[in-house]
Amino acid sequence: MANLIYRVVSVCGALGYGYPKESLEEALKGRVDAIISDGGSMDAGPYYLGTGTEYFERDAVKADFYHMVEAGLKTGSPVILGSCGMAGGDRNLQWMIEVAKEVFAELKVSNAKVAVIRGEIDREIIVKEFRNGALLATGAGPELSEEALRESTIVGQMGIHPLITALESGAQYVLAGRSCDIALFASDMIRRGIDPGLAYHVGHVLECGALACDPGSPSDCLVAEIYDGGTALFVAPNKWRRCTPYSIAAHSLYEESHPELQFYPEGILCMEHTEFFAKDGRTAGIRNSQFVRSEKPWPWSIKLEGARLVGKRKISLLYIDPADLPKVPEDVLVYGRNGVEARWVDPNKEWELGIIIETTAKEQEAAVLLASLLTHYLIHYGYPGRKATAGNIAYPLSPNLVSFKREDGLYGAIVPSGTRDPVFFENYARIKAAVIKLIEEEFPSALANATYSITDADASNPAILLRTVDRDPTRLDLLHHREVERITSLVKPKASSRIGLTAPDAYAWTLYHLLQNEKVIKEQLFPITYYRTNGANWSEDGCDRPRYFDIGITDYRGNVDDRQLSLIPDRPTTGVSHGDRRLLDMAVVIRSKDAGINRLTFDVIFNSAEQYATALRSNVFHKGNIAKILGLPVEKVVGTFFVDTCNAIKISIDRPNISASLDERDVFGAQQQSRIERLTVPLYAEELAKASAF
Repeated sequence: MANLIYRVVSVCGALGYGYPKESLEEALKGRVDAIISDGGSMDAGPYYLGTGTEYFERDAVKADFYHMVEAGLKTGSPVILGSCGMAGGDRNLQWMIEVAKEVFAELKVSNAKVAVIRGEIDREIIVKEFRNGALLATGAGPELSEEALRESTIVGQMGIHPLITALESGAQYVLAGRSCDIALFASDMIRRGIDPGLAYHVGHVLECGALACDPGSPSDCLVAEIYDGGTALFVAPNKWRRCTPYSIAAHSLYEESHPELQFYPEGILCMEHTEFFAKDGRTAGIRNSQFVRSEKPWPWSIKLEGARLVGKRKISLLYIDPADLPKVPEDVLVYGRNGVEARWVDPNKEWELGIIIETTAKEQEAAVLLASLLTHYLIHYGYPGRKATAGNIAYPLSPNLVSFKREDGLYGAIVPSGTRDPVFFENYARIKAAVIKLIEEEFPSALANATYSITDADASNPAILLRTVDRDPTRLDLLHHREVERITSLVKPKASSRIGLTAPDAYAWTLYHLLQNEKVIKEQLFPITYYRTNGANWSEDGCDRPRYFDIGITDYRGNVDDRQLSLIPDRPTTGVSHGDRRLLDMAVVIRSKDAGINRLTFDVIFNSAEQYATALRSNVFHKGNIAKILGLPVEKVVGTFFVDTCNAIKISIDRPNISASLDERDVFGAQQQSRIERLTVPLYAEELAKASAF
């Protein structure tokens, strides 16, 4: 019988999402070897790295961390937090340190050893690498320039070694700058001798909290148990969630451009031979994942992220009469026409809905809080039959919220967003009611201190979003005024329109490349500082450098080409078509999501093995046909892949623009699946017979 050798708790998808305290309490029953959470990512755009600010509300982050530290005191286990303050730059990290000091004071944490690992990099180091032509692109763009690099805040995604070094030093609490999400979880497992293939795959499942469950949510806990037989089991402490082979395999695809290959600082996670299995009705496991130490650019390649200020920004939201919609120039973003995708909605087949949240309050903080809560719950709310599980709505702005002073002296906050998801439309009224009820129950003061409206914008009530960016405030005002005049000379805006609002500054990604200089990585990146704590008083207790060692197998004979492995071939069908079936009726999940800032990935997870096989044999999903469906040159399609482990098809493409660009419509890439959703799959008698025997 296999013996339990390690047990780790992932508290939530990112610190600030929140999680039921009861779930954490249940997770702490029994052995606990580590308590871990990711603190952020680059998903929300370059603003947070460029400004050093946090995406989530401070009170929410503090509450989540408070319970983690409380659990660490109770169990004595390490508490690890990475990508602190959302983007993991020095200012983000310092923000989190101040929060941590408050928590330590309130919990009277004394004589604890804290490791702080910095992920920000001196831009002169990167400029030198650029001059030497040593920065390796990870896909299309962003274009590199020395000027942009010198104006950028730059971080590197640390892997396992800085974290392992800190833990080996005896640190119980680790606060890390920008981190590879999976490394946060894999590091302690590898330190304790667990196979790297299993450790990295466990980390990938855990890094989004309970999102890998059924039903899934990043706002809940997930536990992994590692056994000496080389297996890992996943169980949700919340009894209303369950882990199945299907949910774990499906989550293994999430936010990755390839279903079986994932690339990390130290090597490649290969899941070609992974087995997913069920232990019981609520517990599922994995085995046989492998970690490969390949040639350059792996290992010892660090992914770099850089962000710089583009300029100040102004926006206007113009509500217009539907009869005036044909007068609006083609290039203008209009909810009801092209608000979610640049491609115009097909009025005979699709419906596009803009969802404009606006709040009003006497205090600015109250208006912002209620708008943030409404936004957070709407994008993540899970409902029966939900297929777009990466997010319900698309945001065109980063940050997505604009705060302003109203003419009546009150404060307002506004968040534009939109969707084309037909399943969301069917549930929209219930979703709104449920979101309001959640806020009433969990944040009653937010509704007491502010009022809200949610405007539905579509072809019968179009809403124009105008955005202008410039570094010079005077020129910005002039340019935005001209843009507003261009539109208002053609159409008359309604009285409810919001004109000339000052939005948060615009930032752009300037760097998304690999640093390959092993000497620089090992000798200059990720310095560690240790502290001894007495509540909020932290005294420096030494410095350290990460200690590196090789991991992974070197004799792997499998395929590590992410444009060839599991690629769906172009194999024309035989026989006569006997009708077709809507993909919406065949799939339990149809979602899109950014896979980094320069790729977009689509996951189609089918209801059954038979329907999956039917789809594969229809020849709809090969690379050339998908390029036609998405209106892309075939070279922009990275690949279309079959995933037998969870009856899924993955499609990955080069993103049409870099995430959060000035022309962005969907920062997270979570609502770009409409053309995939509208597919029909032809049925062939001979192919169906084969599928039945699959």
